Amino acid sequence: MDEPEMVLEVAKRRRVVAAAAYLCLDALTPREERSPRLVRTRADWSEHVAYAGRNFRRMYRVDLAGFNCLLDMIHEEISTQNVAMARRSSGVEVSAEARLAMTLRYLAGGSFLDIQLVHGVSQPEFFRSVWRVVDAINSALKIDFPIDDMEELDKIETGFAKKSRHQVLRGVVGAVDGCIIWTKDPGIAVPNPRRYYCARKEKFGMLLMAVCNAEREFTYIDLSYAPTSHDSLAWLGTELGQKVLNGCLPEAYYLIGDNAFTCNRSMITPGWDLDFNYELSKLRINVECAFGELVRRWGILWRPLEMHFDKRAAVIGCCCRLHNYCINRRLPLDTELNHHHDSVKTRTGKTVWLPRLDDDGRPVDNLKVNSDWGCDAPSGRQASDPS
Repeated sequence: MDEPEMVLEVAKRRRVVAAAAYLCLDALTPREERSPRLVRTRADWSEHVAYAGRNFRRMYRVDLAGFNCLLDMIHEEISTQNVAMARRSSGVEVSAEARLAMTLRYLAGGSFLDIQLVHGVSQPEFFRSVWRVVDAINSALKIDFPIDDMEELDKIETGFAKKSRHQVLRGVVGAVDGCIIWTKDPGIAVPNPRRYYCARKEKFGMLLMAVCNAEREFTYIDLSYAPTSHDSLAWLGTELGQKVLNGCLPEAYYLIGDNAFTCNRSMITPGWDLDFNYELSKLRINVECAFGELVRRWGILWRPLEMHFDKRAAVIGCCCRLHNYCINRRLPLDTELNHHHDSVKTRTGKTVWLPRLDDDGRPVDNLKVNSDWGCDAPSGRQASDPS
């Protein structure tokens, strides 16, 4: 045996001896006892409701009757599918009531750290519950503009006519506008994140194009375009915008918008007559107030959305649908949410001012200004709303 082979043989024997010694030492060392598995304690829903008392609607933005009605609509979709496995995993399953309550509180602005502690769930289970409920709400609550339903169009037109002085404006079936929803930098989640940066607002965001009725209920929403798109271009790129442009809206009706939109047979915008502009503004302001109520009602919109980019459109769409749900159930905003202009602390320690509203309920910081063309460069489409 030559010298290199002898060296390799010696090294091999030494490794074997070292491994044997380690195993013997490990066998002789007393092992520490394992700590018992942590069994989470779930909050009892009836006790939680009793404890919340009058603050229930402020916590979840809906009253108890509205909560139960919404729960009935989506109960099957959000219930635990395999109860036995859930009990083996954590001792007890997460109830459908808890999943809906966690989601509504999260959308209302609550911290996931506090919410998961109250309901006794882990962080992964908390977010699994939230996304299940968000998807269920987006599927159960529809937002469809009734472009082919003459009866529904008549109802919408009557609602706008009642708000017009002496009903001088007849035929209005929707107010159109865009609102920038504040978000975090999408980063590598999109090919070009700068498309989502609005230089005028100095923030990243998503452009919510919407149509509302006289009750400030959204009848159409679209999240397909980045905030660098001009409102008129974003509107023409939507499915409803194309239908209206192609004459699918009956001739007796039309939409109204601000100067960012093009005036045509199906879209009326401000002109040179001040009296006409005043009457038009009284109706058009409903969409701006709808944005204001949306942002003030759902506190998750008070600070930039931080979840994964693919989830942001779903969350915004869910907030819009819940906004409609609250309006249908005649649930007004709390007075505490209407008049205060407070600041909050983000998780990074930065102070952020809550959205400001003017006397008519419009979100001052979110709406685009017609005379400012700083964000009007056309751009491509962004993540679509899961309608």
